[in-house]
Amino acid sequence: MSITLTTDNRVAMWLLSPIALQILDYLDDADDAHAFLQAAPNGSLDDALDALRTLLAMDVELSLWPTPYAECLDEVYSISASVVTRALPLFREIVVTRAQDQAAICHSTELAPTTTVRCDVQGATSVRAALGKWLPNLVDLRVTSDFPLDVAAVLTDSVSTCHGLRAVTMRQSENLEQAAFDAALTAVLATCSQVERIWVGSSSLSPMSDCKSLVAWLALPTARHLELEGTDFYDEVGVELAVAMLASSTLETTNLSAVPSLTRAILSPSSPPLPSQLRHLIIFDYALKNDYDFNDDDDDDDVDPPTALGEADVAALAAKISRSRLESLDVWLQDGCDATPVVSVLPQLPALTKLALQAVHLTWFPKLRHLWHLELFSVTFSDAAIESLAAFLGSSPKTVQLDLGCDPLPDPHANIIFGALPQWLSRRGTACEIRLAIKSDVCAEAFATALAQTRNSHTVKITIASAGLSLAAKQQLVAALALTSRMTLVFSSGGHRCAEDDAILEAYGRKHHLYGKQHFHGGAKSIRFHSPCTVVR
Repeated sequence: MSITLTTDNRVAMWLLSPIALQILDYLDDADDAHAFLQAAPNGSLDDALDALRTLLAMDVELSLWPTPYAECLDEVYSISASVVTRALPLFREIVVTRAQDQAAICHSTELAPTTTVRCDVQGATSVRAALGKWLPNLVDLRVTSDFPLDVAAVLTDSVSTCHGLRAVTMRQSENLEQAAFDAALTAVLATCSQVERIWVGSSSLSPMSDCKSLVAWLALPTARHLELEGTDFYDEVGVELAVAMLASSTLETTNLSAVPSLTRAILSPSSPPLPSQLRHLIIFDYALKNDYDFNDDDDDDDVDPPTALGEADVAALAAKISRSRLESLDVWLQDGCDATPVVSVLPQLPALTKLALQAVHLTWFPKLRHLWHLELFSVTFSDAAIESLAAFLGSSPKTVQLDLGCDPLPDPHANIIFGALPQWLSRRGTACEIRLAIKSDVCAEAFATALAQTRNSHTVKITIASAGLSLAAKQQLVAALALTSRMTLVFSSGGHRCAEDDAILEAYGRKHHLYGKQHFHGGAKSIRFHSPCTVVR
C-alpha cells in the first residue's frame, strides 16, 4: 500500500506537540527556536507552541529561550498578557533575578507543575511577596547581600510551603558571624529539610568556631551538595567537620573555596578516604578581602591569615583522590603551584570525565582517554607539558570540550596546540566545543591555517576571546571559516567592542557567504559566524 503525503498530512505531523517539544529542548538559542517554529505550516501548531512562536518574534533585550528571565516575561506580559500566559507551560525553568521588583506576572499567572523557578533575593526581601503565585514552583533560592543578613528570617517567612525547594544559597560580602550561620542552618533543618544543596559564602574570610548545625544537615539523607566559600573551620572544629563530610554516605559534591584550614583537614593522611559516592570535588584556594583582624581592640584575638596551599598539599590531594570515584575535579591554586602530581594520578580514575585547572603549572600531561571536558585557565606549561597535551588531544577518543579561553598561550605553545586541533576535530564523531584566547595577529594566522585543515563531520563551536585582536586578523579567521563546514565561530571581546568594526566584519562575512549575527549574554555582546552549509535562518 502506498501513502501519498499531502499538505494536510504534513500539518497533521506538526500537530504532534511532544515531538516538537523534544526538538525545541535541543535548541539553546532563541533565534533557532523561532526559526524552527516559523517553519511550521499555518494552523499546524497547538495553542501553546503558536503563542511561543509569537513571543520569540518580539523584540526584547534578553533571550526568552530556553530559560527566560521573569523581568523580560513581565515586560512582554504588559503588552500581550494572553500570548505569555499561553506560552508559559512550555518553559521548563524561569529565573527571577530581581525579586525585590515583584514582577506583576508572578502574581497574575500560575505556572505548570513542570516549570521550576530559580530566585535571586537581594537583601531582606520577602520571597513570598516577590514570587506570589509562583512560590510553589521554587526549587533554587539564592539570598545575597552586601551587608550582614538574617537569612533565617527570609527562610522562615517564605519557604515552609515550598516542598520542591532543593537548593539554598546564602552569601554576603561582610564577615559571616557564627550566630547568623547557625540560625540559617537551623532554619533549613526546621523549614526545608528536603534541601539537597547548601552554599554558604562570604567575600570576607569568616572563621567558624562551631560546626554542629552543619554536621546536623550532613546527617540528613537528602544532603547531596555542600559548597563553602570563605566560611572556614579551624583546628579541632575543622577536623570534626572534615570527618563528618568524609563519613557522609550521601554527599556527591564538595566545593571548598577559600577555606584552606578545612581543606587541609580533609586532605590530611590521617583523615578518612573520600567517600565512594563523592562524584565532584572542587578546591579553589584564593585570598579573600580581609585583614584577618576581627577585633582591633584585642590583639590576642587576631586571626592569622592562613597560608596558601603548597606542594605538600598538592601531594596530599593526589594521594586522597588516587582511589576515588570522582567524575569531575576542579582545582585552583595560588602562585602557580605545580599540579603535575595531581594530574599524574588521574589515569587511575576511570570515571573522571571533566578536569578543570586554574593558575597552576604543569610539567607533563597524561593521556586521559576517558576525559570529555578539559578546562585550563591561566595554566602555564613546560615545553614537555605542552607537547604531551597536544599528543593527548591528537589521540583522545572522547574529548568534546577544550577551554583555553582565559589567557593566551605563548606563541610557540599556541602553535603546537593549533597543530593538534585538525586531527582531533577531524576524527571525533560528535559535536565539539573550543574556547581559545587569541590576542596576537601571529596566533590568529596560525589558527586560521588550522581551521582550513580541519575536515570535521560534526558540528564544532569555536569561541575566541579576541580583545585586542585587529580587524584584519578577525577577517582572516572569517575567511578561513568559509573553507569549513558545520562550524560556528564566535568572537567574544567582553566590553571592548567597536560597532564600526563589527559592521565591517559582518559585511566581510556576507562577502564570503557566511551567516553572522550578534548575541547578548549577561550584558556582553559577541558576534558569531556559521560555515556556509550550517546557516541557521
